[in-house]
Amino acid sequence: MNGLFSVLDGKERGQLRLLSLLVLVALFVLVFFSLGRRRSYQNDVERLQGINKSVAAAEDKLAESTALWAGWQEAFQDIEDLKQKFFYHEGEVVRELRLDLQKVFSEAGISARSYRYSYDSLNKERIGKIDVTFTFVGTYPILKRFLQTLEQFPKFLLLEKVEFLKIGADGTMLELRIILAAYYAQD
Repeated sequence: MNGLFSVLDGKERGQLRLLSLLVLVALFVLVFFSLGRRRSYQNDVERLQGINKSVAAAEDKLAESTALWAGWQEAFQDIEDLKQKFFYHEGEVVRELRLDLQKVFSEAGISARSYRYSYDSLNKERIGKIDVTFTFVGTYPILKRFLQTLEQFPKFLLLEKVEFLKIGADGTMLELRIILAAYYAQD
């Protein structure tokens, strides 16, 4: 290798030194800028990992919110089902209630001569209430059958109050004032 340099004259050696110096400078510049790029690359990778974590957290929050919203939708549907199946409907309350009372009384085997209706509005709950008052005359087994029929009835028709008016001398005949409460949903 030394023999190769001895063949060169002074001008060529100067050019070779200049060329070597330029290669070293280019190599230094390349290394300097590549290290900067490497740092920039590392920063970009870290920032991308942070963004991915944020996206994963947002997706988890979205899934949680979606599940929560589905629960609320199910609750709203349950409320609508309750309104349709178990409450009386606001415009048809008296007609529906009268038909249901006839059904309950016929299943229980009793007859009531007259009904008295009174309305209550529970404004905060958007639920209305109708009290139906009637007089029951019969025996204890018939009363028991009436209460069982009322308990099994699917709509919100509930026993509100029982007042004993007369009890027969032998205890078999009862005369009672019964108040039933029917509930309807106000829109």
